[in-house]
Amino acid sequence: MATMDVFSGNAFSMLELTRGLEDIPYKPGLIRSLGLFSYRGIRTRQFAIESRGGVLSLIPFSERGAPGQQGTGDERKVRDFRTRHMKKEDTIWASEVAGIRAFGSETELMQVQGEVARRALKLRNDAELTFEYHMLNALQGKVLDTDGTTVVYDWYQEFGITAAAEIDFDLDNATPAKGALRKKCMAVVESIEDDVGGLVPGSVVIEAVCGSAFFRDLTNHPDVIETYLYAAKANELAGRPTDVFDWGGIRWRRYRGGSGVGVNTDKCHLYPMGIDGLFEQYGSPPDTFDLVNTPGLETYYRVIPDTKRNEFVTIEMEANPMFVCTRPKVLRQGKRT
Repeated sequence: MATMDVFSGNAFSMLELTRGLEDIPYKPGLIRSLGLFSYRGIRTRQFAIESRGGVLSLIPFSERGAPGQQGTGDERKVRDFRTRHMKKEDTIWASEVAGIRAFGSETELMQVQGEVARRALKLRNDAELTFEYHMLNALQGKVLDTDGTTVVYDWYQEFGITAAAEIDFDLDNATPAKGALRKKCMAVVESIEDDVGGLVPGSVVIEAVCGSAFFRDLTNHPDVIETYLYAAKANELAGRPTDVFDWGGIRWRRYRGGSGVGVNTDKCHLYPMGIDGLFEQYGSPPDTFDLVNTPGLETYYRVIPDTKRNEFVTIEMEANPMFVCTRPKVLRQGKRT
């Protein structure tokens, strides 16, 4: 019969537990699965972002031998930011461990490890859900606490940028003018291309994640239906439409939300692809002597025994993340009506 002594082994150290949990499957959200965010493990809580306001301008004609027009130096600014701390715990009591009876070829250690992994997986799922929440907010140029209202960072304000006006796609119009939606999409693409500038060579790929009502009205818009009628995918009109399709120069994705994470049903968030470092996730190490000043991992897990009464152990998940949009000027927000 298992006892609390089993937790004194190396299998339950922070590093071993964290490493072991990396192989536990989990259900990522859409934004996380798209790979938009590049991860950077940093050694401290503080990190800096440098911006350079390079501006292209036309060069006027001048007489030979005349002095050339003087170029203006790029304005460089360095801003300091900090990662934030998040932690969640679960507790295994002595009575639960004592109830595990060894059987067959499994050892007490293996069964206790399985129980710890099960509890830790629940914590990891909560962490992944929280990361997805922050990634969605980064698509809107902000860092919000989980209450949905407390602003930690507004990347527009931090970089001194005015957010573009929200785009009304007028999807609830019962009698839209033919081709109006396509023109609206083209205007959005050209606007984002102007703000992207030379950050992406060639054409810019624009994506949008959409709420349910927005996506439903988009796929049922006369302009979209007409396009599909003359395409090889016309049979999709007879059934449930795909969750992602290309139209009007934009790749549209339906976002399936849940557990308090999702896109407003009447909204969409647009962003360009192919810009290196547009979205970044930073991670700091925990404040422990064995890990201080080491490159931060995305999450850490540890087992903390009850040293006073030996009645329980606490399984703890810790993360010190920050989700950044380094160029919020290229983002756009849209609405159904």
